[in-house]
Amino acid sequence: MDNAWSEGIMKLKTLPPSLREKHRYIAIKIISESPVEYSDLESAIWNTMLDFLGEYGVAKTDFWIIKERWVKNDQTCVIRCNHLSVQDILASLGLVTRLGDIRIAVKVLKISGTLKGLNKT
Repeated sequence: MDNAWSEGIMKLKTLPPSLREKHRYIAIKIISESPVEYSDLESAIWNTMLDFLGEYGVAKTDFWIIKERWVKNDQTCVIRCNHLSVQDILASLGLVTRLGDIRIAVKVLKISGTLKGLNKT
């Protein structure tokens, strides 16, 4: 019997880079009448995407809002998605117009393949 199985420890193999999904990072800025909270923004984006793309469409985009990159003072945020669904994400972000009673607009600042590339100006 294999030694790893007998000890109860099994190490998972990682995928080689050629088989991993390619990501894109989208830097956005929220323009609003008053400051926006992260939780409100997150729920508004998710709900708009679910209405526009459906559950299957959102699942295919590999969409994720990176909470650590939310800057409350600047109202900026970073979104991650796969490289094939950038256009779907941009269309969905354009449909986000309200957070409760507050009117907002989402401005795309930059799209990059790496987080480091977003910081370069």
